[in-house]
Amino acid sequence: MAFLFPGILWGLLALSVPIIVHFFNLQRPKQILFSNVAFVKEVKKSVVRRLKFKQWLLLLLRLLAISALVLAFASPVIVSENQKVLRGNRSVGIIIDNSYSMTARNERGQYFQQAISLARNILSNYSNEDEFLLMTTSNLKLNYGFYQQEEALAELKDLAISQNIRSQEDILNFRNEIFSRAGNGLQELYFLSDFQKSTVMADSQRVNMDDTSLIIKYIPLATREQKNVYIRDHEIISQIIEKDKPVQMNLTMVNDGNTAINDLNARVVIEGKVAAISNNNLEPQSTQNLEISFTPPQSGWVSGFVELDDNWVDFDNKRYFSFYVPEAENVLIVEGETSRNVRILYESLFTQFAVKFISARNISTVELNDYRSVVLLGVKEISSGLGDKLRTFLDEGGSIMFFPAEEMELSGVNSFLSSVNLGRFEPTISIEEGIKASLVDLAHPIFEGIYNRHQNNREFDAPNVYKYYPLVLNNSTIQNRIIALENQSPVMVETKVGKGIMFTFSIFPGDAWTDLHVRTIFTPLMFRATQIMNQTQNVQMGQDIGFFKPKTIRTNLKSLINLVGEDGRAIPPEQYAQGGVTVLNFENMDLKEGNYDITQEDKLLEKMSFNISDLESSLDFLSSSELENTLEQSGYDNIKIFSPNAESIKDQIEEEKEGIPLWKYFIILALLCLAGEILILRLKDQPVS
Repeated sequence: MAFLFPGILWGLLALSVPIIVHFFNLQRPKQILFSNVAFVKEVKKSVVRRLKFKQWLLLLLRLLAISALVLAFASPVIVSENQKVLRGNRSVGIIIDNSYSMTARNERGQYFQQAISLARNILSNYSNEDEFLLMTTSNLKLNYGFYQQEEALAELKDLAISQNIRSQEDILNFRNEIFSRAGNGLQELYFLSDFQKSTVMADSQRVNMDDTSLIIKYIPLATREQKNVYIRDHEIISQIIEKDKPVQMNLTMVNDGNTAINDLNARVVIEGKVAAISNNNLEPQSTQNLEISFTPPQSGWVSGFVELDDNWVDFDNKRYFSFYVPEAENVLIVEGETSRNVRILYESLFTQFAVKFISARNISTVELNDYRSVVLLGVKEISSGLGDKLRTFLDEGGSIMFFPAEEMELSGVNSFLSSVNLGRFEPTISIEEGIKASLVDLAHPIFEGIYNRHQNNREFDAPNVYKYYPLVLNNSTIQNRIIALENQSPVMVETKVGKGIMFTFSIFPGDAWTDLHVRTIFTPLMFRATQIMNQTQNVQMGQDIGFFKPKTIRTNLKSLINLVGEDGRAIPPEQYAQGGVTVLNFENMDLKEGNYDITQEDKLLEKMSFNISDLESSLDFLSSSELENTLEQSGYDNIKIFSPNAESIKDQIEEEKEGIPLWKYFIILALLCLAGEILILRLKDQPVS
């Protein structure tokens, strides 16, 4: 036991007063005349014994009453062995987890609203002399000045749910920056959270806390097992998208609860209209892949979302997506050698594309960003400057189709192929009688709609090849051999380069090389390849909020680029020019989930979708006991766990300030002693029988 005001204990000297009164009592007994003296002597002995007992009892009660009053005013407290009373002004930081998982509920209501109520209670239990810093996990206030109680209370009204993925490790690592401008030596940090396993507690390593005297207090809010159904992944798997033709989307649905879900509807909404509905059953604690088909209603950029009928938590019921439906896309054909067959295709048959032919001599004068795809037809040489330009074009999402030329300058061409990790050409091989290009990957999307995927190679209209460049592929790069000769030498290869794609042929479409251009497969093969090239980088655009990646935009305009949400509000992201493109950075933007237009001078450049990370949808949490065990195993001895109860928190704060107060009990003891004294005095006045 300790005393907050030990100086008052000098008041115990007042105990001498009743002692002096007791021993120097001048009261004399009354004289009464009796005839029988012997009887009087016997009565005197009995009365004297009883009077002495009562006087000693009165003395004891008076001493106890005075002692209890003095001790009560000295404020006695009980302090546990591992705690000391911390008196003085404090700097108090309060962090509220405002991630989407905090919208889950228990019997007390929504976790986020509980956190705000408890934060208000915490603030109210400190004094006006203390200073405060209120923040959320989406907006940690680093190197901020602390402020008064009233301002912190007012800030609570403006807090809202926001997408963020903050772990315990992040918060502990930033503790010094949070308290860098604290004005008091006593510092405390509260963290109110559901302590979600997939986000808050997804720590990679322990933070060294041995060098801090900061008092850290965790208040876990989640108490009830949650059930949730959500879409973990969604992807458009159709590589070729056309207006009024079905598009395939793959979904992964998760049932995170312990009960089966029946008749769960998944709806695909495109441009505000329902495009597809699928009804599903989900077993407990299971995942299910769903392939759903819908038809784009228009060309150009299209946006939509997938929606589930799930009412347990609603923040993750929609997954947004955007994709591009090509229409009259710009194609540049660079001719080193002319192919009459290729010209017929692009000038007369492929009316879906806006094609421009130029000579290889003029390629340096062309802005490649004006085109989605480039066909290099019989280009004899590729200089280092042109190679760099083409590689940048591929990295930024452009696509290239390459046909080699007669007597090609191999060193320059191979230098370019090496820079994109494709491989190299070797000198030409001529075969007078020809060799069949009969090895074909009919499962490749380029043959979708042309051949059934289950058909065998013998049904492919295999062309003859009379001359070709042996193409030695880089085995460290994933590449698809679409067509190959009987001797395994590639004829047509697909290679992913940066954000773009490259189709490389080892033959030129001319009579001296092959009869491919007169085969029935040539026209659909070229058409489908050009379709894939024109939409490779735009099949699906989207990012998870909190995991932003820079976005490159190909534009020749120099004006500001804006991000326009469904509410029509235009917000310019951070942007800068780099290598002929504009790079957009979304890191410092407070974005909500949904579909956005990327515009420049009121011109739509692209659409982009932002979603809440599916990490938030897994609502599994650490209970108080699990959290305590986790902290203990990690060696976080200076982190305390508080119950999410207002009275309990109030008592904890008072106990830290003053220990467990005992003054009330001493007041009660004093009153009981005084009551006992009054009772004894009344009994003293009654006549002796």
